[in-house]
Amino acid sequence: MMTMMVISYIVTWVNMIYAYVTAPTDVELWGEEIE
Repeated sequence: MMTMMVISYIVTWVNMIYAYVTAPTDVELWGEEIE
């Protein structure tokens, strides 16, 4: 039970960090396409 909570907690943090890292790159790519 406790292990599942820890795993879900870590997965949530990984997803947040991944989104934070990839978001700026996506914005730059969209900016280039629009121009």
